Amino acid sequence: MEWADKKGRIDMMDNGNWSEQYSMENIMGCEYNMDNGYVEVYYSDGNILQLKCEEIEANLRTTEQSLAKLHKLLDSKPIEYVAMALSGELQVYCDIEADMVKGMFGTIVQGYLKQGYSKTMAEALAREFFRYES
Repeated sequence: MEWADKKGRIDMMDNGNWSEQYSMENIMGCEYNMDNGYVEVYYSDGNILQLKCEEIEANLRTTEQSLAKLHKLLDSKPIEYVAMALSGELQVYCDIEADMVKGMFGTIVQGYLKQGYSKTMAEALAREFFRYES
């Protein structure tokens, strides 16, 4: 995580220091900057917190689907991404998504099997479904 003060200086800070000094209530705005891969959080006192998404996500166990959901979250609701990143809940979010996909995968395979497809073909069709569903 990087911290930029009003003068634009950037210092490294850890979650503990951030949470002692700033809370989610002080946030004036938040946006994902696709060009540099950072979520930028703007505070009422003029400070800016920059979260490098690539570094945050490198520490997560993700699937293709959970990573796609994280990126949708970044685009549509970056403040929720920030809240989960700072509280350590992004892994839980990814795990829930993976569990849902796993359950749905089995259901979809069963549906194809009932239609007469072989197990191999049913699994291939279910994988194809999830490729385009994300």
